[in-house]
Amino acid sequence: MPIPKEILYLTEQDVQQTLTVAEAVDLAEKGIKADAAGNVEGDKFYMNVNDDGFIKPFSGYIAGEEYAFVKSFSYFPGNPKKYNRPTTSSQVILIDYETGLPACFMGADWVTGLKTASSTAVTTAYLARPESDTVTIFGAGTLGRLHLKAVAERFTLKQAYFVDIVPEVAQSCAADLEAELGFSVEAVSLEDREAAVRKSDIVFTVTTGSQELVYLDWLKPGTFVARLGSYQEVAFDVITGADKVVLDRWKYVSPRIPEVIQLIKDGKFSQESVYAEWPDIVAGKVPGRESDDEIIVFIALGIWGEYAAILPEVFRKAKAKGLGRWLPF
Repeated sequence: MPIPKEILYLTEQDVQQTLTVAEAVDLAEKGIKADAAGNVEGDKFYMNVNDDGFIKPFSGYIAGEEYAFVKSFSYFPGNPKKYNRPTTSSQVILIDYETGLPACFMGADWVTGLKTASSTAVTTAYLARPESDTVTIFGAGTLGRLHLKAVAERFTLKQAYFVDIVPEVAQSCAADLEAELGFSVEAVSLEDREAAVRKSDIVFTVTTGSQELVYLDWLKPGTFVARLGSYQEVAFDVITGADKVVLDRWKYVSPRIPEVIQLIKDGKFSQESVYAEWPDIVAGKVPGRESDDEIIVFIALGIWGEYAAILPEVFRKAKAKGLGRWLPF
């Protein structure tokens, strides 16, 4: 491989022209399987900044790949009101595996959502009932939209519901995606969310809010719930009453997810309460879904295999399409 002498700078707009959702879902599965096989190196840590913000450096590498990645994710919930800026921000540096030199710097807000949605779609394909056809998604922003597009790559969906604290956002999202995906997509008010959840086979929570959005007695037998936000999104009984609770990594989830932290403090949850960590199911060390009636809850903060598969391909696609701007060292 030639020694990098320039860095390709990709804006968010450049990155969005690289991968399709279908390609990203396939790459996410490749990364998950590589992780399960022990072929991925990676780590992350959380650095608290101010009273309520944090920065999360994140790295990963798949054996045999040309590039490793280092990603920075920041979460500052005061930004919208104080500065009219987004709550979250992400950037990625891709590093040449032979020299350790940087090869690409990219804006990574959109690809973070794409990776998360693609990863969730693969997880859902393993843990939800195969015939699942109805989904409720809490959060109708970019992440919620990408989740519906991604899960539609692995399931034959007939009905989707979007719930958002801003009704106009849910309505716009539903109208756009129904036209694009070709099945019924409805906006549901926060007050009417129970009816949508009761009809659903799959429930995703991808919000930045903090409230109990879902309760255990709303879930019909066989429901799969992916709880993916940063603050509280489900009632405690969703976790304690589920037939199986699967985490991506106990090490990262246990000190960060509010429901888990409180349940541990109350003596109602521990590492022994966890059915399995997600890579162990993919690796076949433990079975996933074992009956149609199981309620399975998945709690994730993200691991590195999916990024390690997706991000280098974004770089390669961008180069092939002539996207971005080359900058000298």
